[in-house]
Amino acid sequence: MRVRGLSVAALAAALAAPALAGSSAPDPTPTVDVSAPGGAFAVWPYTTSDFHAGDDPVNLVFLDADPRAIRQELMKLDGARGPAVPFSCRWTDAMGYEQAAWGAGEGWVGGAVQLACLNDPAKPLGDPFRFHVRLFRVGSHTLGAAHFEVLIGGTAEHEVLGWDFARDFVALDMARAGAPMNGVTPMFTPVNGAFREIRQPVYAGLAAAAGQSPELAYLLTQLLKLPLPAPAANVPIPTQGVALLFAPSFELAPVHSDVTTSLDVPYAVDAPKPICGPGFIHIAGGPVHLEMRVQTNPSGKYLRTYTVNGTLVVTPLIPAGDTVQAVVSEVHRAMLTDRYGEIRQETSQVLLGDPAQYRTTRFGAGQQDFFSANESCGYQD
Repeated sequence: MRVRGLSVAALAAALAAPALAGSSAPDPTPTVDVSAPGGAFAVWPYTTSDFHAGDDPVNLVFLDADPRAIRQELMKLDGARGPAVPFSCRWTDAMGYEQAAWGAGEGWVGGAVQLACLNDPAKPLGDPFRFHVRLFRVGSHTLGAAHFEVLIGGTAEHEVLGWDFARDFVALDMARAGAPMNGVTPMFTPVNGAFREIRQPVYAGLAAAAGQSPELAYLLTQLLKLPLPAPAANVPIPTQGVALLFAPSFELAPVHSDVTTSLDVPYAVDAPKPICGPGFIHIAGGPVHLEMRVQTNPSGKYLRTYTVNGTLVVTPLIPAGDTVQAVVSEVHRAMLTDRYGEIRQETSQVLLGDPAQYRTTRFGAGQQDFFSANESCGYQD
């Protein structure tokens, strides 16, 4: 299913977060227990990008399974799912921000393996939709956080549209890979029927396009359980709050591979000011260059390196101001072996005005857990 020509005037605003002291993050609360043949184990039912707040709900649990083996089997599947499933996408490694999950006995772990289901491999950010799942190894088990998202027109950013739809899609493909669902957790994520929101400008653009596309209207209302017409406020993302359980008998068969994916994304969007707000700006220029390299070897080592670099042109709209350049840079690294796992992420945004404004973040999980965020707006409070 493709819906082309969407131009949605929105971008995620970067929020400052407190830096964590020391080299490890505190354990989260509350946790929930997951039943397993070897004994129940406790997990935090969310992922995080700052060890402070939950980003995504954990909605998949793979007992006695390794993320590398799950990746291996999903990537073997073709895109043919029958006429009842309007997505002919195939699984591949995904470009995305880093997140961490938590499990008792293991602590914080990074989502070293990220997968996306794409209907066009030449469009790794989606066309404009994609399924995106992060996999986190916790001891002998794997936690998964899956969502369905749309690429925001004129940017390289995404907006999450659904949790349960993506969870069930992964379940469909796990069954195709020979590992059908074998259970459902009790209420896992106590979210009262919804978790997070779709920003109103993004959803309004989708809803307007749905008026010209019965396929898109069906996707929004029947598969994602979202309202039409668009409300005048942000739209809560529905979820049942439960995770699906799997007990796959996948065996990792590591091979040598080295795949690089890259693309250039020109920007053209009106958006909230991402740093030193409030404000509203027009972002243009670029392109921003995205490049991801994924390497595996016969010993089972998995490496992912993802970089984002570019210079944009920013014009303040509210309040009006002078046009300045903005330099964006991101470096992501992930590693997973039989005994070792970690993720690392560094980002920076710099507005080259007078005075200059910037925001930088550092985030890591696995061998060392850390998060810091620094923002300078060129003046003292």
